[in-house]
Amino acid sequence: MKKTVVLTALVLAIGAGLAWAHNNNHRSIRELLTGVQEVPVVSTTGSGTFRAEISRDGDEIEYSLSFKRLEGDVRMSHIHIAPAQNTGPIVLWLCQTAANPAPAGTNPPQCFNALASESPRTNTVTGVIRASDVIPQPTNGIGPNELAEVLALIRAGKSYVNVHSAMSPAGEIRSQIEDHDHDKR
Repeated sequence: MKKTVVLTALVLAIGAGLAWAHNNNHRSIRELLTGVQEVPVVSTTGSGTFRAEISRDGDEIEYSLSFKRLEGDVRMSHIHIAPAQNTGPIVLWLCQTAANPAPAGTNPPQCFNALASESPRTNTVTGVIRASDVIPQPTNGIGPNELAEVLALIRAGKSYVNVHSAMSPAGEIRSQIEDHDHDKR
């Protein structure tokens, strides 16, 4: 009898946790970036990870971008709008450098800080994206401050994250952003 009560309590607790995860509208993104996923494919020792949490109200995205062993110094990183195996326009900046600054009105972190002895080929940057950081893309239906439109394309699998370098200006490592939480909605 005790086992049945404990098992029932455990099932109810797990169910309540799943219901909370379902109702809080919180989304997690976790992607691995490689040269093989770039378009065209890039042969590189570089790799990276992109982790992001979309807030419950969809007003911001907290992220962490790590890259390591790039074969060229990092130049910039973005989220682009395009389906897999295609390239597309930049919609969100993740990091910038003096060689490739972000557009006015956006404020992504620096990809590395030489004064802090950070490496231009291996580093981690963190930031928060808000509606004001959206780069309008009228041909994709994205106007100024339309973070909700960007999030809809991210959830639809129509975006990718990549890191551009001096060796590969079009992008050295990349990953299509997939909605791994789609089934939890």
